[in-house]
Amino acid sequence: MTIYRAVDEGSFPAIRMRGRISIPTKAIDAMEEVAISEMRTVSSDEVTLPMRDSLDAGGR
Repeated sequence: MTIYRAVDEGSFPAIRMRGRISIPTKAIDAMEEVAISEMRTVSSDEVTLPMRDSLDAGGR
């Protein structure tokens, strides 16, 4: 439920298709890279994907 809540709040990147939620691999990879390189826990709030900006600007 925590991931569903974060997706609904917009604080975790996800793709919704026909009622199904997919988490982009790039988001997980980015979180993993920071966690390993900085040896710390990473919050989903720190992950942003370039596509979100273009969608917010009205792009597809």
